[in-house]
Amino acid sequence: MQKHSKTHPYSLYTSQKVLFTCLLALLLTGCSTSSLSFSHDSSSDTQLASQKAPDGVSEAGHRLHIEKATQMLKTMSLDEKLGQLLIVEYTGTLYDNTALPDMISQQYVGGLLYQPVNHNFDEPNNTASAISMLSQKAQKDAKIPLIISIDQEGGGDLANKGGVNKLETIFGATQNATDMGLTGDPQVAAKAGSQSADWMKQLGINTDLAPVVDVQTINPPPDWLATRMFGTDPDTVIKFAGPFIDGLQQNGIIGCLKHFPGLGAAVGNPHKVLPKVDRTKDDLEKIDLAPYKALLQQTNPAMIMTTDVNMPALDAGVPAELSPKVVDGLLRKELGYSGVIITDGLYMEGLYDNGYGPHSPSVAELSQIAVKAVMAGNDLLEGPYTVDQVQGIINALEKAISTGKLTEDRINQSVMRILTLKMDYGIIK
Repeated sequence: MQKHSKTHPYSLYTSQKVLFTCLLALLLTGCSTSSLSFSHDSSSDTQLASQKAPDGVSEAGHRLHIEKATQMLKTMSLDEKLGQLLIVEYTGTLYDNTALPDMISQQYVGGLLYQPVNHNFDEPNNTASAISMLSQKAQKDAKIPLIISIDQEGGGDLANKGGVNKLETIFGATQNATDMGLTGDPQVAAKAGSQSADWMKQLGINTDLAPVVDVQTINPPPDWLATRMFGTDPDTVIKFAGPFIDGLQQNGIIGCLKHFPGLGAAVGNPHKVLPKVDRTKDDLEKIDLAPYKALLQQTNPAMIMTTDVNMPALDAGVPAELSPKVVDGLLRKELGYSGVIITDGLYMEGLYDNGYGPHSPSVAELSQIAVKAVMAGNDLLEGPYTVDQVQGIINALEKAISTGKLTEDRINQSVMRILTLKMDYGIIK
């Protein structure tokens, strides 16, 4: 999730016996985790499918993580579960002077996203040691260890290299995605992913919201996305995005394909408007969805990010990340993705064009969008940046459960995916 400008300053257990029985059967039979799924309460529309084991984690180890996550889930309050769904941002520099301590220790958020534009890396947090110390403070305050993330795609605005390189002031400029693609050598992308992983580990960052797998299909490409795409055809994007995410994940950093279902032909910037991509379903399959289909087979993406785009062929007039047809139907069921699905920034103004033009959302508006995002099938909600916003979302989700719009079983499915992911990548020891 790339921010271009500063526009915004827990009755568990209806399914636990079934879950535990399923786990026990799987452990006794040695069933492959690639087809592992959990039964759940009949009121839920989807099955909980586990993530595949990442590189460096055995299938047996992954199954033990699922068992551990199941037991951990039993001890969590509803507030703790709902907090795990949230990846927050924050304004300010010094940890104790920001909203982070309260959001982490009192609201149990699942993670955070560093944003230089929010002054997170201003002096004195402009060194690797300072950022590492901040990450350590955040993890120390967390009841459940945090996903600590950043958008690190490659490039460098200060060096006029474009792209998105939010560690440029710490480690310098790198090649952007377009330049990587032009080399014709996918090892360039593999090395970029590996180098980014090394840098992030020095800072206590465990998740990279990258790479972009949008396919550039309009000329000129949108300026906010132009140098962030690997190429103008799906094959090039697949050829470079695969090694990039492998470079991250094989070195212990969670990677994330984005922006599903595709922004390569979007004219408007979703930070400001709701873009429209008016392709046929057949064209979407051949172009925008092709990288996801291929990379789900070739790699093991820990996360996929959904985004704000109107694709009439998929669900006319509904932003993709809020559409059950797109998230649960297309990504989860049709494409068979069983990992963690994260939203783009839920404060992006294109989501809030209610007839009076796009605008920054109120707490109430943001909270209702968050409920819609979970109903659509997303696991992680990115974007709240104040204590009031976090509490508003938690309250709205609790109300949605009490009124039947959501079930606690549905929340449990997402929390299981998140906890298992954290264990697979060593975030939860």
